Amino acid sequence: VLPNGNLAFPAFRAEDYRQEVHAQVYVCLARNSVGSIHSRDVNVRAVVQQFYQTEVNNEYVIRGNSAVLKCSIPSFVADFVTVISWQNDSGDIYTRTEANSNQDDFVNQYYEAEVVSEYVIRGNTAVLKCNIPSFVADFVKVEAWVGSEGTVYLPSSNYVVNQFYEAEIMTEYVIRGNTAVLKCSIPSFVADFVQVEAWIANDGEVLVPSTQNYVVAQYYVTEAENEYVIRGNSAVMKCKIPSFVADFVAVEAWIGDEGEIHTYSTCVAVLRSRRHNEYVIRGNSAVMKCEVPSFVADFVVVEMWLDSTGNTYLPGSDYVVHQFYQSRVNDEFVLRGNTATVKCLIPSFVADFVQVIEWITDDGSFSAASASTNNYVVHQFYQTRVIDEFVLRGNTATLKCLIPSFVADFVQVVEWVTDDGSFSTAPNSITNYVVNQYYEAQVYDVFVIKGNAAVFKCNVPSFVSDHVEIIGWEDTQGNRFLPPSDYVVTQRYEVNVMDEHVLRGNTAIIKCHIPSFVADYVFVSSWLENEKTEIFMDGNHYDGKYLVLPSGELHIRDVGPEDGYKSYQCRTKHRLTGETRLSATKGRLVITEPVGSSKPKFPTGIRAHIAYRTTYRITSRLNHPIPINFHIPGFPCPFLQYT
Repeated sequence: VLPNGNLAFPAFRAEDYRQEVHAQVYVCLARNSVGSIHSRDVNVRAVVQQFYQTEVNNEYVIRGNSAVLKCSIPSFVADFVTVISWQNDSGDIYTRTEANSNQDDFVNQYYEAEVVSEYVIRGNTAVLKCNIPSFVADFVKVEAWVGSEGTVYLPSSNYVVNQFYEAEIMTEYVIRGNTAVLKCSIPSFVADFVQVEAWIANDGEVLVPSTQNYVVAQYYVTEAENEYVIRGNSAVMKCKIPSFVADFVAVEAWIGDEGEIHTYSTCVAVLRSRRHNEYVIRGNSAVMKCEVPSFVADFVVVEMWLDSTGNTYLPGSDYVVHQFYQSRVNDEFVLRGNTATVKCLIPSFVADFVQVIEWITDDGSFSAASASTNNYVVHQFYQTRVIDEFVLRGNTATLKCLIPSFVADFVQVVEWVTDDGSFSTAPNSITNYVVNQYYEAQVYDVFVIKGNAAVFKCNVPSFVSDHVEIIGWEDTQGNRFLPPSDYVVTQRYEVNVMDEHVLRGNTAIIKCHIPSFVADYVFVSSWLENEKTEIFMDGNHYDGKYLVLPSGELHIRDVGPEDGYKSYQCRTKHRLTGETRLSATKGRLVITEPVGSSKPKFPTGIRAHIAYRTTYRITSRLNHPIPINFHIPGFPCPFLQYT
């Protein structure tokens, strides 16, 4: 098991083959604070170079008949071995290619078709079947039937089998006065060709389907249950219609005990909304809310407000809530001569509507407007440093100019000067300086079965990999192999997207798993949501909810319950062939509710267990936060997470 959690199977000798290891089903277990999950089954089957022999058994056949010989391949290599040719004792070779291109080889095998006797009552229909032996059934078809008198019957679409059948009517029991439905039962073997034309009663009355709209009048009773309500409150009565007529019956009116009729046109719904008292300090702003009962909230809107003195307030776009607020400026302590930054603190409830337009000192002697045409630049003192580098005589040395981070975005190196001033070089100089650094490229041995394809890799040291490229290969015999522009090894691969667990409201990252052997040539071009919505790498989607990171992961912000019903697939593209393909599996978000309300804390004494410290400087080109995981070897899950 590698440090990153991957399970690796190294090369092994044939005698070291173990079935419980090399022919086994594996699953991985992932676990975090939310729970654990198993992966899909992974079937591992190792292939070894193993001795085998094929056999051809004797076949006994009558002279003149056809014979079929079979090449028996041992089962342990049957999946990897195919027959490419046959050879007889005289040395004659028979291959599939020769048979297909130079000869018309067909196995002429004797067979007999049989017609089994069928017993049938006189006047009924009979069906005769031609039984063809199964070993030639794929190549033989019936062309015609010949009667004993020599009559020939050819297949045609005009033949109709006249088969006797009887339709039945089942007895239906029904209460007098109720409606009855009778059904004509037609045998299934003729149901596709027979339809009901008419019904005939015992007295000879014929009922024929016509264009008239027949309606089955079925007795039903509606009910209105008692509703208990406090005097003065509103009551809602419901008319219960039986389900078997609910699609055809509608309420037209309500009738009271005294005979009064209430229809939709004359019915007035009495609705009382409520409003709670709001307590507010004099001079401050107050917001009143009209609470509408939920059962009518979809049909009721607030048209106006009415105060106790009779004044009415109508909704409009010109109303602005004027709310009192105060901005604050905290004291900043700074050394004399240094630069100070003062911040104006605006209350959050008005931060969206208030902006800083000017700064004024206590005595009014200085005023700086945000929209001023003057370009204010904060001049801050800083020092650059160059750390000593130790290097062997004759080797290459690289010196780095360390610029303080608070001015790194505004300061650049324009020149290097030695102590005595004897050497000066500027980055923009016409002279092209190149650091000549010694390096060695290495090619490791690759083990492969004879006849299979092998892929060699040239390992270039990382410190020069950006400036070195492979221009050719050379073997021990001096043969050179130049990389042609149109040579691409097409290798089958599949990309997968796994389910990701995330807490509601957090950010989720879904990763497209690309096999390592093609990871250098395949990249994620887009993501597909629910098999229809394409999410590309360039730009925000759904107001910044989705973002495809440069590394190919799909970044989903503010995960909600509705995101758990969506599926995600990644679309990859091969850099060399241009081939695009969707991931073989679809990933989903498994969303759980956060448990507990306390903030995460570090255990006491955690520093004693960390034997090293790593400093990261991360520069983001994005305009919104991205999650960054810091992994510590030996820990099963991310140790820290920053945004």
